[in-house]
Amino acid sequence: MTTSLRTWVRYLLALGSHYSGLDALYRRCRGAGLVILMLHRLRDDHDPYPLSVPRAQLRQIVAWLRERSALVALGDGLASLSSIRAPRVNYALTFDDGYRDNLGLVDGALGREPVPAVVYVATGHIGGEPIWAYRVVHAVESRSRDQIDLGGLGLGHFDLSLADDRHRLYTLLPPRLKTLKPAELQTWVDRICEQARPRPLPHDDRDMLEWDDVRRLAANGVEIGGHTCSHAILSRLDDSAASEEIGLSRASIAAELGQAPRHFAYPNGSNADFGDRDVRLVREAGFETATTSIEGVNRRGADPYRLRRYNVHEDRFRAPSGRLSRALFFSETSGMLGWLREWRAA
Repeated sequence: MTTSLRTWVRYLLALGSHYSGLDALYRRCRGAGLVILMLHRLRDDHDPYPLSVPRAQLRQIVAWLRERSALVALGDGLASLSSIRAPRVNYALTFDDGYRDNLGLVDGALGREPVPAVVYVATGHIGGEPIWAYRVVHAVESRSRDQIDLGGLGLGHFDLSLADDRHRLYTLLPPRLKTLKPAELQTWVDRICEQARPRPLPHDDRDMLEWDDVRRLAANGVEIGGHTCSHAILSRLDDSAASEEIGLSRASIAAELGQAPRHFAYPNGSNADFGDRDVRLVREAGFETATTSIEGVNRRGADPYRLRRYNVHEDRFRAPSGRLSRALFFSETSGMLGWLREWRAA
């Protein structure tokens, strides 16, 4: 099946399930649930990675959730799973890494009412260099040299003056770098920057939050969570390094805000990126919850240290026409479309 055909089939299934009431029936039958939305950047510029959401798009999603009185803080949503009241599905917003554009949560970009959210910050990047993926983007987009040789990574040569080569770099490089140990990854990102010789980034265009920004978010009701210090993938660290990444991130936030964070997010967050040891370390550090990037609805009895989330970016929940689709959003996040796919594959 072609990508275009799959897109149409997915969309038509969503339309049918949403407007026929099937996804609403599915929600009632499954009972109480918490859908945690995983976002990263809140900006309108094109992003070569699927990590950004335009403000208007998130504003629409927030409006839909408020129509249903379904938008809650993460802690409240988890508490509601064990409530004796009539079961319902709530939604919580989370943002990973700590990008400066997350200030849109408190500057009125999403409406007059405060938007409950958790922003998970990689404390070692606050006020400093962005996460490596955006160091690469800056190197490519602000380059003074076009020729990049990544033969040492098995990826060959790239001419960045060509749009196809830039797209190829953004497609091939991240999965290759993610296979490396942290020190090796950093070395290769440095080499790419050295070859591209990017122009300096003005301070006002910086990607990451500073501590004053973090305090502003917290003062306006946004919860600040931990996301390690260096955004290291925990499964690739030894016990000591993993413990330090988790513990120091919590200690840094507590020292800067005067209050220890309750929530944590595993960097990358797939099953391959953390394990039982990391769950134990997060719990022992004093965090009350931890989120993954594994998709699904959290139900009554969910492990608070293995919470599931739905990844949200500019192309997610769009109809084939390119417009944001209410039917796609609610049908996918009900869990019904995922259940249908699993049922068909069984």
